[in-house]
Amino acid sequence: MIFEAGVSIADQFFQALHDVQTLLLGFTALPIRTNKKEKDVYNQAAVVLDIAMFRLEKELCDVLNQYKQHVQPQYLSVSSRGKDIIYDESFVSLDDVVVEATDDQQILGSNNVVLLDPLVIPHIKAIAKAMFACDYGQAFREAFITVRRDALDEYMSTTLEMERYSCVDVLGMQWEDLNCEMRKWTKVLKIVTQVYLASEKQLCDKILGDFEPSSAACFVEISKDTVLSLLAFGEAVSLRSCQPEMLERFLGMYEVSAELLLDVDNLFGDETGSFLRMAFHELAKTLADRTVATFLKFKNAIASDESTRAFSGGGIHHLTRYVMNYLKLLPEYKDALNTLLENIQVDDSIPEKTGQDILPSTFSPMARHLRSIVTALESTLERKAQLYAGEPLKYIFLMNNCHYMVQKVKTSELRHFFGDEWIRKHIASYQHNVTNYERATWSSVLSLLKENNNDSVSTLRERCRLFCVAFDDVYKNQTRWSVPDPELRDDLHISTSVKVVQSYRGFLARNATKIGEKHVRYTCEDIESLLLDLFECLPSPRSLRTSRRR
Repeated sequence: MIFEAGVSIADQFFQALHDVQTLLLGFTALPIRTNKKEKDVYNQAAVVLDIAMFRLEKELCDVLNQYKQHVQPQYLSVSSRGKDIIYDESFVSLDDVVVEATDDQQILGSNNVVLLDPLVIPHIKAIAKAMFACDYGQAFREAFITVRRDALDEYMSTTLEMERYSCVDVLGMQWEDLNCEMRKWTKVLKIVTQVYLASEKQLCDKILGDFEPSSAACFVEISKDTVLSLLAFGEAVSLRSCQPEMLERFLGMYEVSAELLLDVDNLFGDETGSFLRMAFHELAKTLADRTVATFLKFKNAIASDESTRAFSGGGIHHLTRYVMNYLKLLPEYKDALNTLLENIQVDDSIPEKTGQDILPSTFSPMARHLRSIVTALESTLERKAQLYAGEPLKYIFLMNNCHYMVQKVKTSELRHFFGDEWIRKHIASYQHNVTNYERATWSSVLSLLKENNNDSVSTLRERCRLFCVAFDDVYKNQTRWSVPDPELRDDLHISTSVKVVQSYRGFLARNATKIGEKHVRYTCEDIESLLLDLFECLPSPRSLRTSRRR
């Protein structure tokens, strides 16, 4: 290459080219002559010029290819979440551990990166100056566009690993694959727009800035295929049905597209790139509409969920886990959600208040909608609770699920959106269910221990026997019930033990001599020990014989 031959040789080449061009211009300035020798010289100079232009075009391609540089790996350091939440009609695909997400890191480093070795830029500018001066500007533009467009294609496919999909491909894609590609798209669009294309535009301006409008036109030609393919993917995704599992992905895609609008306006600000600018804005609007539709469908899916069978053990329902863990992901998109939901009215039971302790975020559009979703969840859980045959298990179910919701709100960013008043209200709600459970379970059992002054020995012994029979029945059922939260379960054990053991101990203390030891089936220590088995979701209760006195 001329470049590798050194500056001196390059200068000689361009000087010789200038001499040939000067000679040709001198001939064109002369009157038409029929002198054969002059014609031969003119034709020979024209051939030499064509050969020189061909060589410069090849030189341009070789230098651009050999000295191209891609965005370094540190600019791609964008962390991913853990596993994604997958929606299905049974809501059984979610586990608490999968949603402990970390925020995506920002693209590191400056937005301006070096796509071409700076040492070769003066040489390429010299080639451009020579080719444009010799009316070979179109050949320069075509060669420059081809090489730089190929470099961008290679970067997309090799470094970013972003494939080009047709609309048919996207519509037929399985959710796991589509989910992966949607996640990748949000990162690739940002990297390509803010880093690669911004740097490509600077490169075009450096090399072709003296030959406007060639710089802008070349940049658009280099960029358009890649930009349109990315926009086409977004459009194809928006044609799919807006299932709830797509909400987070749509939010990410909308957020990035809206964030990049100003960058796109700057990149394609002139008339040449207006079609790309308009297409980008149209996609942002489409994604906004699909995100809102998906959000509302998510809420409707919760409200309309119906069950025909009671949830086993009264534990935390899959729907509750799904909804609360999904909501935990949404504060990251608070700006996008507040914008999208601003004009959508929703019922909210918490009136707006002012004061130093009240966070403005508590009454943002997003906050009102999140509370509305949980209200829909609570209504659904109330319906599910009615499927239980007994009152005590219904209260355990409502207590478990309400406590779970409170814990998810208290220990996450959701606290800033639900507010302390909501938390206090729901703590009182699950505590009320605890009281209702204890009353429904133990009131009738403990009533058997209420003796009268005129009770006979046989009556007292019968009361003791009936209490133990009733206790056995509670034990048999409630050891199969579930209270997953260990602290809540311990609180229930303590609260129950205080009431039951204290009443039983008092009954025995007052009537021990009348009843007789052999008629006392359980000691107070037996009762206290057995109560610890409640709510452990045991496959089968412990044999009660081991706790009976002989």
